[in-house]
Amino acid sequence: MNKRRVTLNLDADVVETLESAGGRSLSDTVNRALREASDALAHRRALLSLLDELAGADGEPSASDRLAAQRLLDDVFGADETRVA
Repeated sequence: MNKRRVTLNLDADVVETLESAGGRSLSDTVNRALREASDALAHRRALLSLLDELAGADGEPSASDRLAAQRLLDDVFGADETRVA
């Protein structure tokens, strides 16, 4: 894969954490971390697009539907992990 040289300014504690991750190099570790983050972002965007499509077809979920979904997520993942603004 082609590489491109860029300059980043990172917080010292972030660099320490990345360096302790044990990758081949800091560049490799940062690249893997950013790839995982960008994949997660793409997945989130696809899910939001699907939800928009469903809402367009079936209408917005009711308050009781949202509450039931939140309870299910809380049961599966734990309440602290699933709260959204």
